[in-house]
Amino acid sequence: MVCKIYDAYMRMWRIFFVLWFLGLVSGCGQEPSALEAALDAAGNNRAELEKVLAYYSQNEEDSLKLRAARFLIENMPGHYTLRGKTIDEFRNRLDRDTAEYFARKTMDILLSEVVGIEPCPEREYDVRHITADYLIRHINSSMALYRRFPWYKNIPVEFFFRHVLPYRIGHERLDGWRDSLQPVLQKECIISSDVRQDINEARKYLNLKYDFGLTFSTSEFNEFYGQSQNECQYLYLRYLMWYRGLGLLYSMDYFPCYANRNGLHYWMANIDTQKTGLRVEKNPGNGRAAKVFRKTFERNPTVSPRKGEYVPPLFLDPFVKDVTTAYLKTKDIVVERDFETKHNVRFAYLCVFNNLRWIPTAIGRWNGNKVEFAGMGTGIVYLPVVFSGEVMNAFNYPFVLNASGDVEYLIPNEKKRVDLHLERKYPYDEQQFFYSAQFRGMTIEASNKPDFAQVDTLAWLPTYNYYYYSVELPRDAGGYRYWRFNPKGSTFLAEIILYDSQGNRMKFVHDSLYEKVYDGNPLTYILQDKTIIEFVRPESVARVVCLPRSDGNGIYPENRYELFYYTQEGWKSLGSKIATDYFMDYENVPTGCLYWLRNWTTGQEERVFTVDEDGEIHFW
Repeated sequence: MVCKIYDAYMRMWRIFFVLWFLGLVSGCGQEPSALEAALDAAGNNRAELEKVLAYYSQNEEDSLKLRAARFLIENMPGHYTLRGKTIDEFRNRLDRDTAEYFARKTMDILLSEVVGIEPCPEREYDVRHITADYLIRHINSSMALYRRFPWYKNIPVEFFFRHVLPYRIGHERLDGWRDSLQPVLQKECIISSDVRQDINEARKYLNLKYDFGLTFSTSEFNEFYGQSQNECQYLYLRYLMWYRGLGLLYSMDYFPCYANRNGLHYWMANIDTQKTGLRVEKNPGNGRAAKVFRKTFERNPTVSPRKGEYVPPLFLDPFVKDVTTAYLKTKDIVVERDFETKHNVRFAYLCVFNNLRWIPTAIGRWNGNKVEFAGMGTGIVYLPVVFSGEVMNAFNYPFVLNASGDVEYLIPNEKKRVDLHLERKYPYDEQQFFYSAQFRGMTIEASNKPDFAQVDTLAWLPTYNYYYYSVELPRDAGGYRYWRFNPKGSTFLAEIILYDSQGNRMKFVHDSLYEKVYDGNPLTYILQDKTIIEFVRPESVARVVCLPRSDGNGIYPENRYELFYYTQEGWKSLGSKIATDYFMDYENVPTGCLYWLRNWTTGQEERVFTVDEDGEIHFW
């Protein structure tokens, strides 16, 4: 009887201590703690949060759960569920869909990531709406996972708090998502003394396919989830929720933008508690990045702009952490102001070129007339800028941060000029090279008999051109009615164009099988071992152009292009003109600077480039 009274007394004392401590912190006149700041932010919901703290203060054995509760509450401000008419309509459709739970749950997370999907969004902040019952249930189920795996005994509990305990990933609706994994957690084989073994065992029970598996039919939603830039994010969000639900240490890392190609990339990283704190689980993309960031539940330090000073949203997000040095070879650099800019701001930025514009990817603070930027990826072209309102202004020339960490400014030399021969507006990757390499040695054959019983071989495609193949035929070759293009094996062929001696494109009869080869669209193609065309009568052909399957980023007749170079005033035009061939020549071009070839007719994949002393083009 005495023991029971004593236990009850101790529980009451612990509850009293928690409430006394909170009151002491709030009334001492000092900067409030993270916990007290969260409780203050809760407003009328403060009692629900205090109920959780009091609940775990009753028993000594719940001390770790009390720490978990404090971690969640301290980092809760700023987390919310996105609400609105449009997004709630999509969620209602998700609830009716027959896809598996995690496909629908992941789409709920992604819905709130799409800019503009909700015209008038509302934010239902967790700190003001979350219930004690929800938090207690979530903490209990989470800490059961912590006790499940023996190897957690050798890992600081903070790792578990950061990477497994959080109850949300994005701005999705709150639900008991861990409950859906109970069947998998019943598998006794997913428990050992080795974390890697447990991860490998867990994978055996994951039936996660790459496709979305959803049955939506509305054009708006199809347009949304068909966006290629979201595919990697969708895929790895599903894996992330699975692994976290199983109690395994994973994070979501990403490039907000590539530095040498369009787009962005997400992937999942397994946290390595023995070495660097990170093990790359998936390939972080085929491209360069200036910065790598991690999505966190835990709040991270952010900058504090002056009143009226614009700071891009990336640098104001407390749930984004810079983890660049865990992935890349980096350099700290100092950039001085060289251009006169009117600004009264504390911060400057380094931008990379992506999706036809400069995008801020790193922030630094002014120190006199210079700014230091820490941990920058190398092998990248940067533009240093400040903001006047939301208008971006460069304060120095763009520069290359090379692999050795040296800064090479790209300053136009107006006195030294060269002629440029351009065949592309975007880098040529390994896949494009593979398609073009199939054409090497293709024979161009001609005959006046439909069965090619008598045939003349007029030319072989060269072995040095990657972008397109152009062959001048002998003038004394005579006229032929039937023409055959015979590669060494099957090829992906996009276009065949024949020209007469006057440079005019010739018309001919062709089988519908080859329709895509003559439609004038470099993005359509066929896979064929040989291609045959027919004229109405024998014709003499002066020139043949063959286009392999490609990304459509070459130079094409009838498209309008404009070449720019970067000056102190920004991009300056070197002239706009319509292409008449599969290349363009610009004369009398300043050297030593950064260039950009724009296609005003079609396409969005364009990269800035430099030209070395030998005339070689290098895309960035």
